[in-house]
Amino acid sequence: MNANPQTVAGNPVTRFISGAIADFKAASARRAVYRDVVVQLEGMTDRDLADIGIPRKTISAVATKAAYGNT
Repeated sequence: MNANPQTVAGNPVTRFISGAIADFKAASARRAVYRDVVVQLEGMTDRDLADIGIPRKTISAVATKAAYGNT
């Protein structure tokens, strides 16, 4: 049985699943950016953080902004 590519692509369930997978990949990429920024900044000394103008208590906020933008 050969599926018509237009029928498969136009299937609402297929579009929903494709969209969900794309959303999952995008969310995973954003989480990876957040984790990377947190790890990098937490590994810096207080002096290094001060040199770049980031207080240690704002690391989470800086990582959130880097990963998700202004939310």
